[in-house]
Amino acid sequence: DGWEDRDDCTVVEIPGDCIGYITGARRATLGLMEAEWGVLMFFMSKAEDKGRGRGVAEKLIILGPQRGRRGAELKVMSGVETKNPGIFTRNVRDKVSDLKGFDTDR
Repeated sequence: DGWEDRDDCTVVEIPGDCIGYITGARRATLGLMEAEWGVLMFFMSKAEDKGRGRGVAEKLIILGPQRGRRGAELKVMSGVETKNPGIFTRNVRDKVSDLKGFDTDR
């Protein structure tokens, strides 16, 4: 709890049918992305969320420097789009951001 107030983490909502694909066998896919981008990633789930069944989205938290977090976030989003097209790209419109540095349309 309290991750919303931190500036060193990024959270991506992963659909339930994509969690295994993003995690990989024995966490291999997440481990490769962590090594590539220099970040730490894990799924956040509360005790009451466990056992709710497949299809329930989970939050993936990405910790580390901003550039690494953004790279890992985009790679995860790309993986979700590969497995389930349209999750992040459906209804995307042109957008301009006032933020300095990186920004992502969502």
